[in-house]
Amino acid sequence: MTAEPASPARTDGSPDPPASAYWEIGGHPNFLLSVDERVIAARERLGQVADTSLTVVLCGERGVGKEILARGIHDLSSRASRPLASLNCYAIPSAAIERELFDGGDGGKLEAVGGGTLYIHGIESLPAELSERLREWKRQRAADGSEPRFVLSCEQPSLGNSALDKLEKEWGAVGGAVRIEVPPLRDRPEDVPLLANHILQKYGTFYGSKIRVLRTGFVKFLQGYRWPGNVRELERVIRRFLVIEDEETIREELGSKKGPGGSTDEEILDSGLPLKQMVARVVARIESQAIERALQAAKWNKKRAAADLEISYKSLLNKVKRYEIEA
Repeated sequence: MTAEPASPARTDGSPDPPASAYWEIGGHPNFLLSVDERVIAARERLGQVADTSLTVVLCGERGVGKEILARGIHDLSSRASRPLASLNCYAIPSAAIERELFDGGDGGKLEAVGGGTLYIHGIESLPAELSERLREWKRQRAADGSEPRFVLSCEQPSLGNSALDKLEKEWGAVGGAVRIEVPPLRDRPEDVPLLANHILQKYGTFYGSKIRVLRTGFVKFLQGYRWPGNVRELERVIRRFLVIEDEETIREELGSKKGPGGSTDEEILDSGLPLKQMVARVVARIESQAIERALQAAKWNKKRAAADLEISYKSLLNKVKRYEIEA
């Protein structure tokens, strides 16, 4: 099976992006849109390994599209007609992960997925002994060819290259593994107009909006934003824009946003804002990063993270909502 380019019609009169920007996999038109060479290379690599039994390790920040990539790997493979199951290690405690996988023995998701694909999100948060048990299970099942295809994902900033290399080596020892990395949206601003236009066309009719093109000045503003939530956040912003149809409100909301990975100290200092607002942005940026780290350390158990941060559970929930922090 192969991926085919699928270029939608442009409505803004601007030059068409190159055909290589578009990709289509099964029922996913315009899959992983990009003109960035690194993303295009990642897509090509994905196409090369999709129909093999190699374990794929997807690396990238939250919101870059790792789950979409996992679905693409499954749909491009000969396992496409079999089940695709997923497990989010960030969302549940270790004991529950073990039950989800093995169901107290050799059942659970591993048994249910059969010869399909198992996508494990947040593999770096899996305890070492459980990770080893999972690899041993795969090793035993590989002998009779009944094991599922494993697609693993991790959030690069929280891991580091040495840990990534170790992870790839450990899984590579069990039937081989390949790593595919997707850069964050802030490092490829040339993709923002392409993605924003696609999202606009995708949801415009659904929201009953008459807007069919984003103004050049607004697009440039979007390109200058750092997108801490990556493509997922961009989609959320464009969908909100289609509802309110007000550029200035979006500019104000993003301009005051204090999410993880937001403005650097230098950018805040150069913003020309009153001192009180600059201090508030710096404090909020550090606060959001501290909350996200605490959640990751607690494997996204919010009550435990709140206790570690010595704040109330309600306060943590409010801050998670404010900063749009997601597993």
